[in-house]
Amino acid sequence: MLILTRRIGEGVIIGEDTRVVVLKVRRKQVCLGIDAPLETVVLRDEIFQRLTKEIQQASSFELQDLQEFRKSFNGPPKWLPPPAEPPGQGRLMSIDSGKFGTLQFVEDQIITFKRGLLGFRDYHRYILLSRPETAPLSVLQCVDQPELAFLVAAPANLINGLNLGLLNAALDELKAQSPEDLQVFVTFTLPPGRPTEATPNFSSPILINLRTKLGKQVLLENHNNSSQ
Repeated sequence: MLILTRRIGEGVIIGEDTRVVVLKVRRKQVCLGIDAPLETVVLRDEIFQRLTKEIQQASSFELQDLQEFRKSFNGPPKWLPPPAEPPGQGRLMSIDSGKFGTLQFVEDQIITFKRGLLGFRDYHRYILLSRPETAPLSVLQCVDQPELAFLVAAPANLINGLNLGLLNAALDELKAQSPEDLQVFVTFTLPPGRPTEATPNFSSPILINLRTKLGKQVLLENHNNSSQ
């Protein structure tokens, strides 16, 4: 950890385009000003830790709770099923998943997350599955760690909640030509034994370009539908 001493009005530069300045000090509180590009998400540490905990909890669901959750639907869901993918090509692969048994898929179904997911940065390869026992939710299954899987859904119009900087950065990183190329998913947290209290995690949506098979998770500072 780098430790610096700064006076009021002085700052530090992070990278080439982010500046942090000490604005005032009052007792045990320090007020900071942060000048960063629009696509840079700045979060308080406790918010970042909360989002990390949410997605870690989202990976710990039980199939029995999932079935109870599906029974609790009233009317049509407020999210969309994932788009149908064309038949895959390439080498046939299989993994023994912890929750769904042996899964077979072809190599070009693999979606690569270059930066991994929050709390799981070491794992980069996933497949998106639509299974009858999880509908209308889908499964984002990790290939690198078969015990790791998430329940995901595609809420309508969530991409409109991304700021312009985040969206442009995502388009470039995922090699998308327009926002229409991106599918937006959110993970679901099913509390053990309390599936009717399931929570969609709108604050950390997952963007996937199904054409290039690239994915990215983004963090939102604020969202009207965010779990608090």
